[in-house]
Amino acid sequence: MQTDSVRFVLNNDFSFRYNDNDGNYIFEVSDAIYTQLKSKDFRKLYFFLGNLGLIRSKGEDFSNNWLLHLRFNYRLTQVIRIETFVQSQSNKLLDVSGRHLIAAGLRFKAISTEHIRMYLANSYMYEVEISDPLNQKFYNHRNNTYMSLSIVLPKSKINITNILYYQPLYKDFSNYNISEQFKIEVPLSEKINVNSSFYYFFDSQTPINRSQYTSNVYIGIGINLDSSNK
Repeated sequence: MQTDSVRFVLNNDFSFRYNDNDGNYIFEVSDAIYTQLKSKDFRKLYFFLGNLGLIRSKGEDFSNNWLLHLRFNYRLTQVIRIETFVQSQSNKLLDVSGRHLIAAGLRFKAISTEHIRMYLANSYMYEVEISDPLNQKFYNHRNNTYMSLSIVLPKSKINITNILYYQPLYKDFSNYNISEQFKIEVPLSEKINVNSSFYYFFDSQTPINRSQYTSNVYIGIGINLDSSNK
């Protein structure tokens, strides 16, 4: 999410590749879009994020995942916000092939300078996990803790962001999820940038009693549309 001086943001990173060598083909598409809107008094914030990743060859998927995330938060003070969010995601290649959740909690501003911002948050999360291999659903109560860090290098305007989530079950803290999203944006112009992203997700205990992870690295071109309070 953007700094307090920005009311509207729309950002989309898209990549597509198709390679065919004498009938042996690889089809790949990825897209990451996010948008946010703040009220005129900057107390209310609406945020939407969507990700899609697909790699396919001869009808076999090597990657097939998507994520939709909608978040709202409300500023109580200059430091504390109430926030709530809903999320739906799917990864057909994992033991937990679908995950749907709703959460609510508090978000704290830990560092706020011109070039560095860090937020800490904690919330309660109700989660439904779907396992296609077992044809079962699991209903969980998790704690959700995350740290969000954003750094803008003054001269180059390079933007570095990282967000780290830790989500254990309340009844068993040895059963947890960890996810991380790291991104670097190098501006080519006011609206266009070259960017590199790293996504990582780790599940310490899947429904078939094993650990599992997934990771992705993307390099591409981004288009950014924002409207600051000017």
